[in-house]
Amino acid sequence: MVDAKLLLIILVLVALVVLIVFAILAVRKLLITLDHANKILEDIEVVSEIAAARSKDIDGIVENVSGSVSEISGAIKGNQSTISAVMGFAKSVASLKGAIDKNKKED
Repeated sequence: MVDAKLLLIILVLVALVVLIVFAILAVRKLLITLDHANKILEDIEVVSEIAAARSKDIDGIVENVSGSVSEISGAIKGNQSTISAVMGFAKSVASLKGAIDKNKKED
């Protein structure tokens, strides 16, 4: 006959085996989740690098356009020659075209 003490020990051992199996399965799923998280972080890093490069390009374009607008307004007021204002505007358009062409090449 099986006494209560032996039955309790068997139940505890079975529960321990079930707990170990559950822990192994949980760790396996956790490792898969960590792999996915690492891939997402790598993608985010690439996207942030691209965004930083684009923001520098856009900053240069904004500076050129701002300079051109101020040169044109100065030319209208008679402070600068019209030719230099038009040249500044052409320079900003050329920089905008260069940034667009660069963007198309990278895509």
